[in-house]
Amino acid sequence: MKIKTSLLGEVEFTEKDIFYFPEGIPAFKEEKKFLIIAMGDGVPFYYMQSIANPDLCLVMTEPFMFFPDYSIEVGDEELARLQCENKREDLLVYAILTVPENFKDSTANLLAPIIVNQETKRGIQFVAVNSKYKTKHPIFPREQAEIAATAGEG
Repeated sequence: MKIKTSLLGEVEFTEKDIFYFPEGIPAFKEEKKFLIIAMGDGVPFYYMQSIANPDLCLVMTEPFMFFPDYSIEVGDEELARLQCENKREDLLVYAILTVPENFKDSTANLLAPIIVNQETKRGIQFVAVNSKYKTKHPIFPREQAEIAATAGEG
């Protein structure tokens, strides 16, 4: 199968590549099927492309790469929605990024991560209650942001 997307151009995929979000995701409740596409080998960034909407493509990252102490409490209800059956090692966690014009100012939404079961291909956006996390955590500390900003120069 193929879809034509606004950001990624033509994307080829199979049925087994599709992640199903039965409840959609907040702000996009009608969007239920997505592809999660790595930006490259060894790169901790991903696209989450809607199958139905060629204009809906979110940028995500592996939060533990940038926030090693990050932790979330996923309850039994969420595990059931993911069809997890106590196999937490099948779960992948992503943080949606806000990427402004200047990449060094990118932030991660740690309050509401995307969680997918890589075996069942089920996904949810988990919105934590009573969490210490926010929707905008800078992914680069100030000094690293300066290095990231100048990496392409020279």
